[in-house]
Amino acid sequence: MDKYSVDKTIKYIINSRKNFTKLDIIDYMPKSEKEAYQIQTGVHVQLNNLNDPIVGKKIGCTTKVMQNYLKINHPCAGTIRKSNCYNSGEHLDYNNFHKVGVECELAIRLKENIYYSEQPDRTKLCLGIKDVIAAIEIVDDRYVDWKNLTANYLIADDFFSAGCVLGDVVSFDKVNDIGKLSGKMYINGIEVGKGKGNDILGDPILALSWLATRKDIIGNYIPKDSIILLGSLVETQWLKCNDEVKICIESIGNANVSFL
Repeated sequence: MDKYSVDKTIKYIINSRKNFTKLDIIDYMPKSEKEAYQIQTGVHVQLNNLNDPIVGKKIGCTTKVMQNYLKINHPCAGTIRKSNCYNSGEHLDYNNFHKVGVECELAIRLKENIYYSEQPDRTKLCLGIKDVIAAIEIVDDRYVDWKNLTANYLIADDFFSAGCVLGDVVSFDKVNDIGKLSGKMYINGIEVGKGKGNDILGDPILALSWLATRKDIIGNYIPKDSIILLGSLVETQWLKCNDEVKICIESIGNANVSFL
């Protein structure tokens, strides 16, 4: 994909968000992961002019349940901005989304920069984590038919990312084993899915490690205070208007949100 095509794709994605239109295949199809993240970064460079800072990253397809659902067998990252990072208890407008979905997430907040490395050291990564957070990822099916799109196309558009809801927080050094944490999701009080931390790549820290190896995604480092969604413990749940969502992470706490 030449620079003209990259710029054209960036403009197409930006315009679709501004005009609340769905993305289609047309002729905008990144040919590689590298091009996909180049486009994603380009989109956010333009969005940086809107006084809406980047606050973190989401990592998708880190659990078998999500890899099977999306038929993508490797992690994919998207970007989270301040404007769509909410506190637990929010009531969001259902009509602000094309087709809104939610996921039960293990999230972390960094206490220091995590620098790019070809082989990150797990102990050093853990020392860089400040908190573990019970979180809900918000996703939006803003595609004419995402099943006809490649993973690279979805990556270019932040891989469904539409924000997150941050709930209860526990200091990372108070968590005995993040991999053993279990989580459940409820919609309107009914349990719709459950999982545990080690469903994320066998060890949720490996999701952070994967991100740290991707200079095409993070540049030279992941900034301190970044929120990182490590992966969903349940399959995406698509919502109806007036649905109330709650997730519970063992030993961490809860997060909840409703769409009215």
